[in-house]
Amino acid sequence: MREYREFNAERRSRIPAALWPFWAPDPETFCRWRVQLECDCVTEILTPGNEVLPVEQQWYDPVHQAPLPAGQVLCSHDNSPPAPYRDIAEWGERREVNFPADAVEPPDWMDAETWAVIRHDEPHTSAFWSVTLACGHVTEVIAPDLEWKPADGSQRARAKSLRKMKADFEELWASDPDAQAEREREHTRRMLADGWPSPRPEHLCYTCSWAQWIVAYQRVGWLVPRKPEPEQKRPRPPSRKGLERRLFQAEAEAEHLRKRLAELDEGSASAEAR
Repeated sequence: MREYREFNAERRSRIPAALWPFWAPDPETFCRWRVQLECDCVTEILTPGNEVLPVEQQWYDPVHQAPLPAGQVLCSHDNSPPAPYRDIAEWGERREVNFPADAVEPPDWMDAETWAVIRHDEPHTSAFWSVTLACGHVTEVIAPDLEWKPADGSQRARAKSLRKMKADFEELWASDPDAQAEREREHTRRMLADGWPSPRPEHLCYTCSWAQWIVAYQRVGWLVPRKPEPEQKRPRPPSRKGLERRLFQAEAEAEHLRKRLAELDEGSASAEAR
């Protein structure tokens, strides 16, 4: 409760009060669940109301600011698997980012020769597209140029350049088998076989390394415990004397109704005889 109130107070400071019921609701609306993930971790989550099951709820990926597939939550581990490559299933929104000129000295993780080829010596602007991968997670890819759009398709290398790239990679793999991890080598082979497309039709999904499916869940209760309903007083059982009096009244009323019916029957018979 304390954690949620602190989180909600910070959230409400950025949201107009009229939107609080939608984006920063009161804690009384949430139900607590204990869930087990496919990584065997057990944690607790909240759902809006007690009718929405944890496997039906979509949680938010704060890194890519997009919802996860329903029934997935993030749970990181030191031994999480490396990010896999996933096909791009859908293109979303576009944004532009302005970059300053790159430094003359290469970064620590790159050699000077490669840096000299890719370095931008002047400020430049790049276009980024939000994409949904086949796994359902969202990430961003960089476009080949500012004018490119998904309808244009991927650009591919010329045949001569492609042959040289294939020869260079084969030479690299033969001379240094550890130059690329098996995942990267397989990705490189797929891209070479596809003509070295840009943008590439597949992308690393780092969310897959953290996202875990909910495999079991148990309702704990409301985040704000409900007040117990007042106990209903049980009515006192009727006494024998009271029951006898009610029975006598019922029998008297029944006898009266039988007489009324008999009178009606006699009147009907007389009318038919005339």
